[in-house]
Amino acid sequence: MSSSPLLPPESSLLIMERLGEVRLYPSSSILDTNMTACLLTGAFLPDTVQMAAWPLLAWISLVIFGSISQYSIFTGLSLFRSVKELRSERSSKLDVLDIFRFIAILWVMLNHTGSEGRIDILERLPSADAFKSAMHDHPIFGALMGNSALGVEIFLVLSGLLAARSWLRNADQPFLNHWRSFITRRLLRLAPSMFIFVYIAAGPIMEALLPRYSSSMVSACGFWGILSHVTFTSNWQSTPTCMGYLWYLGLDMQLYMVAPIFLNLLHKSPKRGMILTTVTIIASMFIRAGYCTAYGTCNKSDVDIPFISYPGQDAETLKSIYAGLWDMYSRPYTKCGPFLIGLLLGYVTFSSQHIMSAATSKALFRGSLFVAIVTIYAILPEYWNPDAGNTVYNTIYTAVFRSVFALAIAGMIAALYFRQEYRPTHPIFAILAKLTYNAYLLHMPVVYIFNWLPFLQTATSPIHLLLVLPFVATLSFLAALIFYLFVEAPIGHLTSQYATRLGL
Repeated sequence: MSSSPLLPPESSLLIMERLGEVRLYPSSSILDTNMTACLLTGAFLPDTVQMAAWPLLAWISLVIFGSISQYSIFTGLSLFRSVKELRSERSSKLDVLDIFRFIAILWVMLNHTGSEGRIDILERLPSADAFKSAMHDHPIFGALMGNSALGVEIFLVLSGLLAARSWLRNADQPFLNHWRSFITRRLLRLAPSMFIFVYIAAGPIMEALLPRYSSSMVSACGFWGILSHVTFTSNWQSTPTCMGYLWYLGLDMQLYMVAPIFLNLLHKSPKRGMILTTVTIIASMFIRAGYCTAYGTCNKSDVDIPFISYPGQDAETLKSIYAGLWDMYSRPYTKCGPFLIGLLLGYVTFSSQHIMSAATSKALFRGSLFVAIVTIYAILPEYWNPDAGNTVYNTIYTAVFRSVFALAIAGMIAALYFRQEYRPTHPIFAILAKLTYNAYLLHMPVVYIFNWLPFLQTATSPIHLLLVLPFVATLSFLAALIFYLFVEAPIGHLTSQYATRLGL
């Protein structure tokens, strides 16, 4: 295979209106098909749909066989067992997390539907400016749309909370043994579904079904781009050119790997653990302030992902600006605040038996909700003064808003967890929560399906976008259900048995 560079010399820089999609495209905006095939072959992916489909069909057949077979060796693959597991209820105070998880994925879907869902934004057509202005300038939904990337912060809080409770159950074990088991189980939880999705998305199957997704999300992957996903390091790509929206999985895994340092200290010396965790959160805020100041992006930074733009800049300046935004948006040292806040919340819920009165619980929940809303809409001064630059207000907001929002989410969860009376959530949220991981993986291809929806392509109001969201969510969760039944659950049963035999 030729060692020629990925892009021809005449390629021009195409900056997408969403941070996760900073890409280099040729002037036609679509890479040569033969080059894409060469890259994918070089990444050890099948060349044809038929070749790519055979392993999937074989696995599906094995799952179906396991569903009707009487042999115990195959019962872990049974669809009936997976459905039963999906419908099972936990009856725990932590059931409330299911609602937050559902809200977070809807917010993320809204973000991507308003960006990748629009052809004019993907291709930077003139009509994109009018759409972005309509979203950005709406007095009610403008900040909600612009700060829709805060859905990621909700996920980080939940991830930190659950990581803490998982670690603390066996915190007295030798540290290295416990760390190995802790990380291995996390890998076994995330890796199988992600690996199979990348196999489908980066190969000829997706290229045949959704060519625009393939050309936009996959064409620049190459071997190293795909490797970054399977090694959970995609958030360290210089620019997120290969299925950029999956960057979160790398971030989550890296935060999981360092979480035991904080948790071990919290368990053995709570005061010192609290101090270390708090200092790290504050340090992360200062790093964020330093980044936005250095790159001159405190007025637009990563607070307004779908609608950021820097008109009148040359290609090299744009490349530098967006590289700075990506550094601030994806690195563990700038994104750890919400995760560590969740970690502290997990420690408190695990170690404390405190019970709040109904009045205290309501006051904490309402106060936290107010802080969350204020944080979202505190971006408005940036909208009102788009050329203000690195003012004190803009710098402070960019530095702290994600951690402040995460703190508000943690406050709401604490209010619901520690209240006197236990109120079970509706069982549908438990089901949706179990499907959320696969919905996250699959929602982007679903969003690209809506490139063919005239209603979305001609939308001129946030209301139109909100009307499309239920359809995006429904299709995403239906796809997630199939993926759960045939991939996540059966493989999860097998890996769980394997981990138990290894004493993990």
